[in-house]
Amino acid sequence: MPDLQRLREILAGFDASALVDVLILGALLYATLRLIAGSRAMTQARGALAVLLGAVILGRTFDLTAINFIVRHSLSGLIIGGAILFQPEIRRTLDRLGRTGFHALSETARGALIEAVVEAAERMAKARHGAIIVFERGTGLQDVIETGVGVDAIVSPELLTGIFFPNSPLHDMAVVIRDERVVAAGCVLPLADTLAAGQGQLGTRHRAAVGVTETTDACAVVVSEETGDIRIAFSGRLIRMPDGRRLRSTLESLLDPARFDVVSGGAT
Repeated sequence: MPDLQRLREILAGFDASALVDVLILGALLYATLRLIAGSRAMTQARGALAVLLGAVILGRTFDLTAINFIVRHSLSGLIIGGAILFQPEIRRTLDRLGRTGFHALSETARGALIEAVVEAAERMAKARHGAIIVFERGTGLQDVIETGVGVDAIVSPELLTGIFFPNSPLHDMAVVIRDERVVAAGCVLPLADTLAAGQGQLGTRHRAAVGVTETTDACAVVVSEETGDIRIAFSGRLIRMPDGRRLRSTLESLLDPARFDVVSGGAT
């Protein structure tokens, strides 16, 4: 039977190492796509891939010697370029691999923390007092904390509204919350290069909130002194909170280890 004989020949020539190679490459490709999915780098990657495919097609179709040479010898350059292009995503992944673990609060303590922040945010929004409140989650923020002034106090609405009261010494910078305590105030945050479409009118405070969440898994509550709007930044995105109820439910999602990195809604 020719078909059976052909099957035997295929099985005899089967190389397990080739299968392992394919599986590893597939896993790496899947992990890479997961890494950049939903990020600005994904759009840039599509553009770079389109240029590369266009060069390959043109070079093969018209036998363009120079372009074919560049394409054949561009692997090392692509690796370096990819490392530069996806630097924030790579840093975020390495941070997550090096975590020592999320300091989980009890449900009662977490609820009290969220209520204090929601109340403070609503007070400051009503008074048009700007604020940035950053929550440390799995990735350590010690480098950010060291730019500010140590506080080490239980979070309360009075503490937060006092820190961000206009013309107070620390009101223009950020506070960092670790577990249920404000560990530092007056902290300097890295600025995001750009904001999403439709958010260009937002200022430095919002760029700072997005910036710290691009390279860490921190989340941040931002109150605008111009409009009184409340937004949450996480994973490099900025979401407007229409009311305290939405703010509360979003913080419950972000600060609950059982629902880690999960939050409903889209950036607006």
